[in-house]
Amino acid sequence: MPPDRLALILATLCFLGGFGYAAYMLGARKNRVARANILVMGAGFICQTTFLYLRGEQVGRCPLTNLAEVLIFVSWSVVLLYLVIGPAFRLSLLGVFTAPLVFAFHFIALLLPARLSTPQPIEGHPDFWLEIHASVSLMAYGAFALACIAGIMYLIQDRLLKRQNLNELFFSLPPVHHLSQATVRLVAVGFILLTIGIAAAYGMENRPTGLKLALSYAVWALYGAIIATNFLHKLSSKKIARIAVLGFLLPVFTLWIVSKH
Repeated sequence: MPPDRLALILATLCFLGGFGYAAYMLGARKNRVARANILVMGAGFICQTTFLYLRGEQVGRCPLTNLAEVLIFVSWSVVLLYLVIGPAFRLSLLGVFTAPLVFAFHFIALLLPARLSTPQPIEGHPDFWLEIHASVSLMAYGAFALACIAGIMYLIQDRLLKRQNLNELFFSLPPVHHLSQATVRLVAVGFILLTIGIAAAYGMENRPTGLKLALSYAVWALYGAIIATNFLHKLSSKKIARIAVLGFLLPVFTLWIVSKH
């Protein structure tokens, strides 16, 4: 088995195992979920990084040449941002909710064996602005994915609170105030990254197609609107959480277009 494929499979198993272990610990009402998830997510991140490094060595540039690689790169961005930002927000169960999404992206990538076959090196020098545009934009999608997950956690906690269902999950989840702040801040991080990615597109030797730029601007406008409405206090935290959850469908829809460039 090629080393890059092996690293990807190991990463996938890490995220699947981490989620299963966390679900068991929650069911058993044990309190070591956060530490275990950070360790497992860290191991999965190392395997993801290994995969991307090996693929990058093979193609001679950032490995974003097909849909499978794009899915893995977005997943890598999600885990990176979780490890860097998640603990700062005190979101103890963010990794538990993140692992299923990352596993799903990995699983889809593994179902595309032709896309994960040994790639041919790409001739010529890589376009610096293309590398920045593609990588930073996909990191923005990773931030939007985490905002979606934080929004889901908010909606679950809000529902448990209103129903006065004070079970183990309720006490494990952060307060709704922390989840609301995390959702908005993650949206802001993604918005800034996407702004940089879109700006970099105008320095590329061959600019993206009009459709791709239009979809990028649509995603940019959606999350910009979330930031604006929160700043102006036009929407409740619950509605912002819902928009962050449902709005992530748009970036997911555009991934296959991104993979074509």
